Amino acid sequence: MSEPITRRKILVNYRIRASRCVNCGRTYFPPKFFCNNEGRKSQMDFVDYFYSKGTLISGSVIRKPTNKFLYMGSFMSAIVTFEDGNIRIPGRITDYIPPEEELDITQFTGNNVMPRFRRLYTDGSQGLIYYSSLNFSFEDDYYPYQKYVKIEHSNVSERPGIVSYGVYLPKFRIKSKSESILGVKERTVAFVDEDATTFAVEAGKRTLIHAGVDNRYLKKCFLGSESTPYAVKPSMSTVCQALQLGEEYDGGFFSGGIDSQFACKAATDLFIDAAALVAYPTFDGEYVMVIGSDNSQAERNDPLDFTVGAGAAAFLFGKRDVIATLDYYVPYTSDTPDFYRREGQMYPKHGGRFTGEPAYFKHVVTAMKTALKISGLSPKDIRFVVCHSPNAKFPYLAAQEVGFQKDQIEPGLVVKYVGNLYSGSSPTALAAVLDIADPGDRILMTSYGSGAGSESYIFTITKEIENKRERTIPVKQQIESPCKEYVDYGTYRKWKEIGG
Repeated sequence: MSEPITRRKILVNYRIRASRCVNCGRTYFPPKFFCNNEGRKSQMDFVDYFYSKGTLISGSVIRKPTNKFLYMGSFMSAIVTFEDGNIRIPGRITDYIPPEEELDITQFTGNNVMPRFRRLYTDGSQGLIYYSSLNFSFEDDYYPYQKYVKIEHSNVSERPGIVSYGVYLPKFRIKSKSESILGVKERTVAFVDEDATTFAVEAGKRTLIHAGVDNRYLKKCFLGSESTPYAVKPSMSTVCQALQLGEEYDGGFFSGGIDSQFACKAATDLFIDAAALVAYPTFDGEYVMVIGSDNSQAERNDPLDFTVGAGAAAFLFGKRDVIATLDYYVPYTSDTPDFYRREGQMYPKHGGRFTGEPAYFKHVVTAMKTALKISGLSPKDIRFVVCHSPNAKFPYLAAQEVGFQKDQIEPGLVVKYVGNLYSGSSPTALAAVLDIADPGDRILMTSYGSGAGSESYIFTITKEIENKRERTIPVKQQIESPCKEYVDYGTYRKWKEIGG
């Protein structure tokens, strides 16, 4: 019995999967199980173009899309070739808003494009969400092309830690009306076809490229988020399928994981679990991925609505070629109801005066001070300090209270330019300082999640970090990209409500 059509589309569209005849080399998309030249006795292999670069050969602007794609408004369809024109694939250009006037498509022909994992459409407000990599962005636009090269790893660390990381920040931004909004100058905005799941796939993809690790060696994937598009159905399984994490078997993969939820520390809470797993003998030579991803939720014109952003950060934990060892860990939790969202509610609520003190400051400061105490370190022994950033004011004040100085705090305050990424906040700030850290540097990262809790980690940078620099897309590069585009408040709200 064949699999349902939805499942068959997933197997083809997530990776742009094609079939190739072993004898004559002819390639087919959608894949066929026999070759037109060789007949039914032909032997076929599967290939995919998930990490490939294609070329746009034709397209058109769709001004009146069908009902499934009305949410997109006008968009550009495309025919893309791979393998020097041996295969042609239909798709859509994403992160591009066609102008209202007539557009000459020929100006784009010959441009290189890369697949992007995005939403296609949904079966109404209560139906399935369909994703695909048949969405392409231009190479000379915001997203640079990265080749995925698998490298043999053998340098085993005494302590487990971070092997690689990847951050995905959307192309679109919205400027704050005033920089006085708790220090947040501008924020990242999810495009109309993006959500926490697509962010997670793109961040995970960059993490694999940064590591050069074979995806078959990933045993688990944890996805922390408070804005996953399903209430019941893990986004982790979509990430696992798209990134092909673990050994493949019958269309599935020998790997596991969960979606986790603890407000803004849903991902960082699992760093210690990932490190513990890879240190366990059963995981010898294998890896665990942890992703923090959110299209941060906020009600229209709520104070939160002027500080929230969108994006994801992914980290790979293991014991081989570690770039930062995990040396100390301190969790601290209390039932402090400062921020919450009840079942069925679309947006979170504030717990009034709980928000700053005794919620954020009590937990963050306590966890930081305790981490320094048990490690025997002082603030001057730490090169960079990173805190969860609901805004640019809170983390600065908390770090100063513990004794840290401006030069230790500022490099991690990326919230000024991307907003509060919720589950991606602390991980993205950590990635930003990893981008510039030197071997021997210590980093203290302290998360915070409403409800409430914090955990502090102390990492030590190894010399291995220098060997992987060229395979990263630095956070600063994404923040300062000349290709980013700004939208108005109405567009921001429209896109957020579609993808949130």
